[in-house]
Amino acid sequence: MKYNYIFILSGLLFMSSIANAVESTNHATTSETLEVVRLDDNGKLIADYRFEKVPFKPYIEKLRTPSGRNILRDAPHDHLHHHGLMFAIAVNGCNFWEESTPKHGKQFTTRTQHPKSDSNTSWLTSELAWINGEQETLVRENRKISVSTGDNVTLLDWQTELKAGEQGASLDKRNHHYFGLGMRFDQTMDKDGYFFSDSESNKSETISRGDERLTSCQWMAYTAKLNDEPVTVAVFGHPSNPISTMAFTMGDTGKSFAYLGITLNLHRQPVEMKPNSSLIFRYRVAVWDGATSRETVAKTYSDFIQ
Repeated sequence: MKYNYIFILSGLLFMSSIANAVESTNHATTSETLEVVRLDDNGKLIADYRFEKVPFKPYIEKLRTPSGRNILRDAPHDHLHHHGLMFAIAVNGCNFWEESTPKHGKQFTTRTQHPKSDSNTSWLTSELAWINGEQETLVRENRKISVSTGDNVTLLDWQTELKAGEQGASLDKRNHHYFGLGMRFDQTMDKDGYFFSDSESNKSETISRGDERLTSCQWMAYTAKLNDEPVTVAVFGHPSNPISTMAFTMGDTGKSFAYLGITLNLHRQPVEMKPNSSLIFRYRVAVWDGATSRETVAKTYSDFIQ
């Protein structure tokens, strides 16, 4: 596995300070600022992680199928705060999901370590401070993102460790039902797609707004046509997570855009973090070319939790 960088020139001292915090064996000057980390497999691009020149939060800007087709969409006109694959919730009443006002929270990258790779996997680690509109750090995050490829499948693992400070932190009821890890798809995938989960008997709940649904499940998948050729995307929550998996979906009626994510269900089950405590969340996103069977997705989930 390999990785590439995209660099931008900057004369700002603020940007230079971030560059000092980035470890790189190829570039170590303060006149350059790392903007995007591109993770690949022997020259074949898999994912782009953008953590500089972002309005409020770092995110996976592009995630590709095994044949190289990007499934994600960034900042569409209808929801500018939808950024590819992203993770955000509300902390102490501060909304880190939306981005329309200065009061909304920002995930500020304080350090991104030099990406590493072995024969099967490439990964990066990053440290973030979640800051409210008053410039107070509410929680800190250790984030690890890794990518690998399998038999006609792209795999991306996302691990977030939230760490409370001396005052603790509240993941309270001001979280909406869709807050968590979510992804916005390429526009061509918005119509004529369908969702399916680990069991037909999974209990789904229709939210009052349009076709939004919450489903209690181990994993949720979506099959749709990406530029006239089908792809399948699945998201898994690890059973070790402190909050059980609840999938959020919308778009299967074709009347709105398609969205898939895992919500933490904090709007109903808030969590109080004790001082200096931490919570670890582990997720996997799998992407296939073509329409994938429930059995194949289930096998991929089984491999993830072993």
